[in-house]
Amino acid sequence: MSVSVDGFLKHLSDSGVMSSADISNVEAQIPAAKRSRDADSLARELVRLKMLTPFQADNLNQTEPAPLLIGNYVIQDKIGSGGMGVVYKAQHRRMKRTVAVKVLSSDSLRDTDTVKRFLREAEAAAKLSHPNIVAAFDADEANGIPFLAMEFVEGQDLSACVRTNGPMSLDQALDCILQAAQGLEHAHQQGLVHRDIKPANILITPQGTVKILDMGLARLHTINADTASSGAGEITQAGSVVGTVDFMSPEQALDSIQVDPSSDIYSLGATLYYLMTGKAMYELPSLMARLIAHRESPLPSICALRPDAPPQIDTVFRKMVAKKKEDRYESMTAVIRQLRDWKNAVESGSATMSSPELIVPKSVMDVIFDDN
Repeated sequence: MSVSVDGFLKHLSDSGVMSSADISNVEAQIPAAKRSRDADSLARELVRLKMLTPFQADNLNQTEPAPLLIGNYVIQDKIGSGGMGVVYKAQHRRMKRTVAVKVLSSDSLRDTDTVKRFLREAEAAAKLSHPNIVAAFDADEANGIPFLAMEFVEGQDLSACVRTNGPMSLDQALDCILQAAQGLEHAHQQGLVHRDIKPANILITPQGTVKILDMGLARLHTINADTASSGAGEITQAGSVVGTVDFMSPEQALDSIQVDPSSDIYSLGATLYYLMTGKAMYELPSLMARLIAHRESPLPSICALRPDAPPQIDTVFRKMVAKKKEDRYESMTAVIRQLRDWKNAVESGSATMSSPELIVPKSVMDVIFDDN
């Protein structure tokens, strides 16, 4: 519902988006006869002059506008929302740096576990500094609401990329997975497991740089005996499921707390499958059916859906998503070494390899060559 010009100017003054001097200049140019009219034309003009963003103008033209100032950050647009809260595009008032600000929703604030998870995300993000991970700049509280200011990334997530453009070429998929693996290697070295690696949590910029986002489910996998016995610092109960089923390792589905870096390797392998085929590993109607499939069903084949892909890619993929974590690559570093070899082979046009990393455990080989 549109407000009067005076009402709009009052909202603008209260918002903190513009300086008092700028607001006075705007007011001085409005004839008294127009002050009782609705503010639509004024809002459009301020947008045209780039003094307000369309999101800000629309918000200020409401009877009860939402706050546009969070700490030192001026909200410019809404990026998205999820179960925990809302993410905005914002700008630091003094530094003029554009950031993404994640704010907890009012419903989330009433949930102690969600607040703990949000604060844990801030702690996890503070440990990480890597070009393939979305950087965290600031964490604070404004008017009793916690917020996290992060690097603003132009681009789209890999899920949207595949939905828009279809499955990726082999070299593009390998490049994306390799970059994500490098970011995860850094997180693992800091003692963190992401726990929700999936295409929607991996961004790609127009320049082709991949960045992992949403460390909200990350947890330390190196805990001491006192912490383990007391349960201190836990944000989920044993036996609960945290993550996304289509990309979740079998052991994570059983207990999200007892996971280690191997679970991220599985999820990254499932992401490789999606990038190459445009499908999840197991497309079944129910959540439970998919959970069981990740634990018990034979591994799918990338080559079955992508005849243009060399058979060795299935070997790499199957080792990443082996049912038993001891049959997977021993670390993300080993995954990176394999992917770099493959990326170089693809780029040189000689996609043949003799790397020892291609030695697959018998349990996996049985699945590969099982005609049934």
